[in-house]
Amino acid sequence: YTHRHAHCDLLVVGAGPAGLASALAAGASGARVILVDEQGEFGGALLNDGGGQVAIGDGSPAAFVAAAHEALRGMAEVTLLPRCTVFGYYADNFVTLLERLDENGPTDGARQRLWQVRARQVVLATGALERPLVFPDNDRPGIMLAGAAQSYVNRYGVRPGAQCVVFTNNDSAYAAALDLAKAGMK
Repeated sequence: YTHRHAHCDLLVVGAGPAGLASALAAGASGARVILVDEQGEFGGALLNDGGGQVAIGDGSPAAFVAAAHEALRGMAEVTLLPRCTVFGYYADNFVTLLERLDENGPTDGARQRLWQVRARQVVLATGALERPLVFPDNDRPGIMLAGAAQSYVNRYGVRPGAQCVVFTNNDSAYAAALDLAKAGMK
């Protein structure tokens, strides 16, 4: 276990579309930026869009994520921290992070790193969590959120079953249903 102290002009928490755009804008201006996401790859919900329902600029979500990641890696004042969880946000923009090193490459034997960051500004771009519809036995195997099923199909190439029923309380489930149908589910 190791630790680091860092200062930055902007700490961006969450590397989905809003977080990537924030980091790109600040990095392009020469600001010292730290971009943090708990997942192993940047993109957030854009990684689950397989049907092309979302367009960013002139391209697909995957193209935007790839281009943004490439541009950020090329900026000297930008630090990218995938597999890193923010667990404390204190007075005067003092933020604590836990980076999982064992999954990020060479670690010199350390498994995790504690970051103590003092930021001039903080952007919280953590996205949203899908809320489940609650019903009896909703925790049985095979019952999952529509977004989870969509992730299996679009991100991991796994069909989570032969047939499905989609219950919805918002319009995002329609895109999930279309993606599941394209994957061959009835």
